[in-house]
Amino acid sequence: MTMFRYEPVPRDTGMDEALAARTADAAWFLARQYAFGEFRGDDAASPVTVSLAQETHRLDGWRPRADAEWQPYEPDTMVLEALVEREPGNGIDARLAMAGALRWRRALTAAGHLALLPAFTRVCPFATDGPLAPTGLSAAVRDRLPDPVALAPWLARIAERDKTAAEEFGVPDTGPDRDALARAAAAWLTWWHAHVPAAAPPQPEKPPEAWNPERLEYAFEVRASGLPGLELRAGQYQGGHLDWWAVDAAPDARLPVAEAAVKREKRTIVPTPAVYGGMPVSRFWEMEDARIDFGSVDASPVDLGRLMLIAFATVYGNDWFCVPLPLVVGSLSRVVDCSVQDVFGGRTPLAHATARDSVTWNLFGLGDPAGGGIPPAEGMAMPPSPWIYRPASLPNGLESPAVESVLLLRDEQANLGWAVEEAVADRAEDRVDRYARWIASTSPPAAAPAAAGPPGEAAARYLLATEVPAHWYPLVPETLADEESVRLRLARLDRDDASLESPLGRLLAETAGLHEQEVPRSGIRVERSRQFTRWQDGSAHAWTTRRKVSGTGGGSSGLRFDVLKED
Repeated sequence: MTMFRYEPVPRDTGMDEALAARTADAAWFLARQYAFGEFRGDDAASPVTVSLAQETHRLDGWRPRADAEWQPYEPDTMVLEALVEREPGNGIDARLAMAGALRWRRALTAAGHLALLPAFTRVCPFATDGPLAPTGLSAAVRDRLPDPVALAPWLARIAERDKTAAEEFGVPDTGPDRDALARAAAAWLTWWHAHVPAAAPPQPEKPPEAWNPERLEYAFEVRASGLPGLELRAGQYQGGHLDWWAVDAAPDARLPVAEAAVKREKRTIVPTPAVYGGMPVSRFWEMEDARIDFGSVDASPVDLGRLMLIAFATVYGNDWFCVPLPLVVGSLSRVVDCSVQDVFGGRTPLAHATARDSVTWNLFGLGDPAGGGIPPAEGMAMPPSPWIYRPASLPNGLESPAVESVLLLRDEQANLGWAVEEAVADRAEDRVDRYARWIASTSPPAAAPAAAGPPGEAAARYLLATEVPAHWYPLVPETLADEESVRLRLARLDRDDASLESPLGRLLAETAGLHEQEVPRSGIRVERSRQFTRWQDGSAHAWTTRRKVSGTGGGSSGLRFDVLKED
C-alpha cells in the first residue's frame, strides 16, 4: 500500500511546501490508530471541565517576634517589606532637616528679610564636628543655612512677638517688619510640627524590631485571624524581596474547613497542556521539535536526578495539564475539593499528592520550620501544609546604592574573623568610603634616619603588631556557657595612638556578637539602602532596608605580632 505520493517539486517552491508530506490514504492512518489503541481510550480521556472548591483567608496581622503583640496589617494599603524593614525614627532625618532649612530661607525671601539669614545661621548652626561630619558640597550648603532643630524654639518666640528674640537676629524695630516675620515664623512652625509632631530627646539608634543583630537577618510572623493556630513564620528573611518562599507554616496546619470562607466554582474550559521545549508530541504522526535532543544527554547510571528528568520529559511529559488557580493578594488559600470531567463523561476527584504517595517535597508548598523536612506520607504526624500563600509582593521600585556596607570575612592567617566597614552614611546621609578616608588620614611614613653603622647594615625596628586599617574590627571567638557553641564577639584594636575606635555605622554599632555559622568561609556582606515604591492604591512608601548577600571569600588583614622590620 502506498503511503505518500511523490511529485517533482519545482525549484521556486518554498521550504515549507517542499518538506510537506501530503497524505494519500486516510484509511491507512485510521487503521494504524486503531492498532495502537487510540480508539479504546487506553491513554486516558482528555479533560474538559474542572470544578474547584477553594478556601481563602486574608492576612490581617503581623508581629516581629513570637512574644510581641500582633499589629494590624492591611495588604491593600500596607507594604509588608516596609513594616518589617523600616528603621525606627531617631531625631530628625537629614533630608527633613535640609527641607526645613530651605523652607525658612524661602519664607525670609517672601517676607523681604533675606538679609537676616546669616544671623539665623550664626545663632542656629549645623553641627560640623565629629567623624561623620558632612564634607564637600553638603558641608558648604549647611554652612549657609540654619539648623531647623535649633531654629524651632527661636521661631516660636518670634511668632509670639518676643522682643528679645527679634533683637537676637537683628530684626528691624518696626511693627510691619516684626509682624511679617512673626507670620512667616508661625507658618513655618505649622509645617514643621506637622512633620515632627513630638520633640523627643534623641535616643540611641535602634535596629528594626524584626532585625536579629546576632544573625544579621529579619524574623517576623504573619497570620489571618480567621485561622487561629496557623501562623506563617519567617526566621531567616535576608531582606530585599519578600515572597512565599520566605515563610514556613506553623506545625498546626491541618485545620478543619471553614465553610464560610469556601468559594466553589466550575470552570468550563479545557485545561492547558503543560509544554516545554523538546517535549514529546501528543500524536503519533507529528514531527517533534528537534531543537532539543534529550537522547544526547550524557548521564551516568548513578546520576539519578538527570535520569529522572529525562524519563519525565520523554515518557510522561505530555500527561500534565495546567488549571489556573486565582488567589487573592495577601491571603492564605487551600483547595478543599477538585474534580475533573473528561470527554467520555466520567468525573474523577483529585486528592492531594500526599494522599497516596510518600511525598517529601512539593512545589509552592509551605514547609515545617521545626522539622527541617517533610516526613513521609504514611504514618506521619505532620503532613505537608495544604495552604498556598499569595503574598502582596513588592513591585519594581527605586533602590539607592548602598549607603552603608559591612563585609564579614575570615582571616586564616590571623586566626580571626573581621568585620570591615566598607562604607557608612554621614550626618547628611551621604556615602563615606572608609578605606578612602583612612588612606587620606594616614600620614606618609617618615624617612629613616641615616645609619650610624657601617654601610650595608640596615637598622631594624621591633613592632608589637603590624598596622591594620582603622575600619577593620576583629571578631574574637569565645565559648558560651554550654562549652560547645562559639560566638564571635566584636572587639577593638589598640592603635598606635592608644585609641580604641568604635564602628561609625549603624550595623556594627547594633551588633555585639554573631553566631559562628553566620560568618562562613565564603563571607557575607550586609548593606543598608533606601527604597521607594508606589503601592497598588497609589500611595508612596519610602524606607531604609537591610540586605544580606554573599561575600567575597576569605581575606587577610595583614595582622602579625612580634615583627622585626628592617628599614
